[in-house]
Amino acid sequence: MFPRYVLNPKSFKKVTGYSNCIVIGSGIAGLSTAINLSKQHKVKILTKSTLPESTTWYAQGGIAAAIKKPDFWKNHYEDTIEAGQGLCDSSAVKILVRKAPKMIEKLIEFGINFDISSGEISLTTEGGHSFPRILHAGGDATGEEIEKKLVENAKNSKNIEFYPNYFVTDILAYKNRVIGVMGLDTDKNLLEIHPCSYIILASGGIGQLYELTTNPEISTGDGIAMAYRAGASIMDIEFIQFHPTVFKTKDGSLFLISEALRGEGAYLRDCNGKRFMLNKHPRAELAPRDIVVKEMVRVMNESQCHYVYLDATHLPRSMLKIRFPNIISKLKENGLDLKKDLIKVSPAAHYMNGGVKTGHDGLTDIEGLYSCGEVAATGAHGANRLASNSLIEGLVYGWNIYKDINKKLKRETADKNNIKKNIEKVLAKPQTAVLKEKKIKDIDKIISELRTIMSENVGILRDKKGLLEARDFIENYVTNKDLYGRKTKKAKELINMLTVAKLIINAARIRKESRGTHQRNDYPQKDNKNWKKHIIQKNGKIFYKEVE
Repeated sequence: MFPRYVLNPKSFKKVTGYSNCIVIGSGIAGLSTAINLSKQHKVKILTKSTLPESTTWYAQGGIAAAIKKPDFWKNHYEDTIEAGQGLCDSSAVKILVRKAPKMIEKLIEFGINFDISSGEISLTTEGGHSFPRILHAGGDATGEEIEKKLVENAKNSKNIEFYPNYFVTDILAYKNRVIGVMGLDTDKNLLEIHPCSYIILASGGIGQLYELTTNPEISTGDGIAMAYRAGASIMDIEFIQFHPTVFKTKDGSLFLISEALRGEGAYLRDCNGKRFMLNKHPRAELAPRDIVVKEMVRVMNESQCHYVYLDATHLPRSMLKIRFPNIISKLKENGLDLKKDLIKVSPAAHYMNGGVKTGHDGLTDIEGLYSCGEVAATGAHGANRLASNSLIEGLVYGWNIYKDINKKLKRETADKNNIKKNIEKVLAKPQTAVLKEKKIKDIDKIISELRTIMSENVGILRDKKGLLEARDFIENYVTNKDLYGRKTKKAKELINMLTVAKLIINAARIRKESRGTHQRNDYPQKDNKNWKKHIIQKNGKIFYKEVE
């Protein structure tokens, strides 16, 4: 069993002023929800890095919505269900695709300038989509454009208070009701408790658990870990999506090459120059990501190459310049020309399909705790997220959260004194977690070892032996006393990474089949008879939920 807190609550001497709502995270899900709530309520945004630093910023491809005939929400629904490999919550998907066009209107109201072609919003196709329905901005800078405008709108709100460079260590709850958060101001090295009535968890993903990832450095699974410690349910966490086309630069950093490039007609070729997705799926290179990645791994293993080629040499240079200016610029820095050269690419950890289990209103099973964006498991993605459904999901479910909290705040009066009294009760409670007494070695080294073992054993392809090896590694550290109580950011990140890794391994060991982004060499077939259900983890126990 995990210790309840990363840092003992008694270490937190300062209690700040009460606020109705606290948003943890500053990507599209967190910012849009905060902006909507701030129209009538005071909101705090606590974010681990600078305000714009989020996974949203790095989203190149675009945002999916059926806004133009002959496309229709039912087509978007069917594509999402197909990509989800039998594990989507059909009601959650309907909410997503039916509200998507309205959310696009909201983004335009926020000032987002989507690319225009022939007087209309330009649409493109990505993997798994049956119609062009991907809106983009700045060519391949959609996430950056959206993040900039949302930050601008948030800063213009008098009701939003910002806490950048702020590490939230844990959620405080009393009798299964949130009462605040515990956090570390990393600039001032100050521990604080923030009392509140509602928490919106929008802290992003877990990519840093792997050696190769498209995620920023802040993506260490903090939200999943703190929600689990507080008693929330975690669902579908074994399903980790790997993006097919990631380019390694001269300096060893990774650069995502948007799926939209394949949407415009680019090919995938093996290291001998042969296209390998033909006859593997009716949409070839535009098959859902799990299918493309699985085939890439097969081809790379057979040829003993650690890459495949992305080929856009047959596409018009004029189109490439307009649609992919960032990709062209990055490749040019590395001595490559997108129009002339084959580009070496390989898969990298990209997106967590599961997360903190929520209802359609974004509420978790802790009263007052909501979750949206990548950290949430709404049921809309199933076993494999459809390309460009992530940004729109954050908006749709963030909107649902805003509506639900707004409705509750209108009919209730916040009992600030009672919340503070409950915080005092939590602080007075002794911490009884039993931890191992073992001297810890260098934290940077453990993080590196963790990323290696997760990549090798809990990545794209898995089996019992590798999962057990990974489990044994995790068990050696996850309840180690020397890790807990440290104020350093890396120590707390490592605790969260180990916690999330353990949850992933638990679910991956249990699911004895291959489905979507969970592929097991020792159970290579999909097993609908036994495994068309969700795996849920809560308070150290495993539960199952049949697909609705």
